[in-house]
Amino acid sequence: MKPASATTITFDVGPPRAFLSTRERGRKMLHDLEDHTPHGASLLVINFTNVEAMTVSFADEFLGKYYSALATQDDGPTSVVVTGLNDDTRETIVIGFERRELIALEQLGDDLALLAASDVLKDTFEIARTLGTFTAMTLAAQLGITAPNANNRLKRLVAARALVRRRGVAERGGKEFTYSAPDVAHGSEG
Repeated sequence: MKPASATTITFDVGPPRAFLSTRERGRKMLHDLEDHTPHGASLLVINFTNVEAMTVSFADEFLGKYYSALATQDDGPTSVVVTGLNDDTRETIVIGFERRELIALEQLGDDLALLAASDVLKDTFEIARTLGTFTAMTLAAQLGITAPNANNRLKRLVAARALVRRRGVAERGGKEFTYSAPDVAHGSEG
């Protein structure tokens, strides 16, 4: 793990040329990640560059359980991306995430893509990125869907830490949320 800036934490998974296996090792890696991620981090980068391959059981115990916990809590990093995946490690993560109905944000150079997401969520994410900072109503209008449908999609993307949600005050009073994609190229939230 190496801090890239005050708000970005990079967690390096495995030693060089690693083949990661077993639920026990996955559990240990999960504890290491949790122990080394401060609550104030705005961006967590989980770096798989050292990993040549891993089993589905390791990936499930490590990432599957981590993302499952993220989806049910409001604390933790604002945004999470995985990076450094090869075809084998990407496929392993997708298999485990599809079983748990989870999604993850992958950084590919300066670009972002969703792993294990439906085409609907992938399209929603791409539109969200083009909008910059937006509300659910703006997204609904752009996609030609209802506001509740837009909110359901946004909820899944926020739970996976693929979008950042901020609370504000609506023009007519009450609460209103704005959304944006993380700016991983500059190591900050959007």
